[in-house]
Amino acid sequence: MGDPRFLAILGLLLVLALVVRRYGPPQGQAHQAPWLVWGVPVLAAVVTAGLTAWVWGGADAPAVLHDESAYLFQSALLARGKWSLPAPAVPEAFAQPAVLVTPVLTAKMPPGHAMMIAPGHWLGLPGLVPILLAGFTAALLVLLARRIAGQATALLTLALWLTQAGQWRWRASYLSETTTAMLWLLGWYALLRWMESKRTGWLLTLAAAAGWGALTRPLTMLAFAAPIGVVVLRDALRSKRWKPVFGAIAVGAVWLLILPLQNRETLGRWSSSPLSLYTKQYLPFDRLGFGYDSTAPALGLPADLAPAMEEFAQLHREHTVGSAPRTLVERLGVLVNQLTSRWRMLWLPALVVGLILVPPAGRFALGTLLLLYLSYLLYAHESYWTAYYYEATPVAALVIAVGLSWLFSRLAGGEIRDPVAAVLALGILAAGSQEIGSAHQIRINEQRPIRAFDELLRRTTAAPSLILVRPDPGSDPHLSLIRNDPNPNAARLIARDLGEPGNQRLATAYPDRTVYLWDQKTNRVTPRAIPAKDPIP
Repeated sequence: MGDPRFLAILGLLLVLALVVRRYGPPQGQAHQAPWLVWGVPVLAAVVTAGLTAWVWGGADAPAVLHDESAYLFQSALLARGKWSLPAPAVPEAFAQPAVLVTPVLTAKMPPGHAMMIAPGHWLGLPGLVPILLAGFTAALLVLLARRIAGQATALLTLALWLTQAGQWRWRASYLSETTTAMLWLLGWYALLRWMESKRTGWLLTLAAAAGWGALTRPLTMLAFAAPIGVVVLRDALRSKRWKPVFGAIAVGAVWLLILPLQNRETLGRWSSSPLSLYTKQYLPFDRLGFGYDSTAPALGLPADLAPAMEEFAQLHREHTVGSAPRTLVERLGVLVNQLTSRWRMLWLPALVVGLILVPPAGRFALGTLLLLYLSYLLYAHESYWTAYYYEATPVAALVIAVGLSWLFSRLAGGEIRDPVAAVLALGILAAGSQEIGSAHQIRINEQRPIRAFDELLRRTTAAPSLILVRPDPGSDPHLSLIRNDPNPNAARLIARDLGEPGNQRLATAYPDRTVYLWDQKTNRVTPRAIPAKDPIP
């Protein structure tokens, strides 16, 4: 409560309540002009997309996290009409987390997210689609919250969602949760419209959203789709209208057929996926369930990646049935803390009230949130890694907004009106502006070494060339500068320094390229004359 923002927001609430009391309780909401009906969601989209672009540092932001780099590579491949590339010569030199380097070069992930963001590469702005996804998610959130609890609550929901602690790390990123978060809200909106109108088009939209999501994050979308399936099947049993349901199943199945297509186009077999092969090659323990699979990996990881992977392995060793209760409490504590930390302690009573008063559609969403949370109990991850629950953050914002609207109505003696909600929403955004600014600075700082590395290569080397990276043993193992290029013939190839025998094999494989060595410890690029003597065995 020592945070001045706590007192500022509390003061704003009291002042607004006194003003409403002074001028009398509202006589019901006024009819909204058509431009306002669509203007608010559009404004929400523009503001959110603009904030996302600013926090991220623009639509050309480099990938920072290992998975981000893999998604960026995968989407760039798909933008060029390719599923994979031939395996590079000396694959161990090009080993990259979440990317297969043998027998082909491709990302391990299902292709749903990469398909979504691929168009940005055509404009040279790979981050454009994630930015637009954030805006579209905000617009859908306003539409849904308004339909469930009114526009005043929708405005508060948006402000609370934008100011949740820790969520800008996932929102301004290439992570696949940016796609599934949007698909969750699109699916729910389509479900509400279908339940109201019974128009088949909305049910097919719902099926398309679920199918694309299953092609992106299967476990996340299973938690999303299971409750919806119960609702749709119950309705079909009551109404005996099965034709739309079969149509929806067909639409969803079309998306799922892309998975065996990916398998066939990458590995040559319908039943073998890049994800399963990557797991066998490097991380046999990285599976759903409790306990540690001690199966030896088929391939070894390079030394510079081993520390990060050992941390990951240790998480799986500690993830046991006996530790499950502690894991549940720890993860829940992190999630609640992100909603109610520091000045957000003010939302704690609203959270409790909202859990009681949230309308039926909100309770349905809460049940899905709970199912998502329990599903990921099967997977070992750090408690602070809340990306796996990013799809649920709009639900938490809605619950708090419902509780906040009710508490305000008790203070003011009447229902909260749209202008009052707009002022309060602006106050919440102002209170959260410090964290949004910090998120921007954190993202810029994370990108700085990557941007500096790329700029150094542009100044000191010519493309095409071969850049050998000699990692500093004391550097961050979670930051890898070995990134494969979707157009290797014209690019600077960035490979790992393998020492003289391995480097000679690289020089033999790429005889027409100038070879440079970048030493991470000294940050110097030097030309290397490596004789290409022996053919690659």
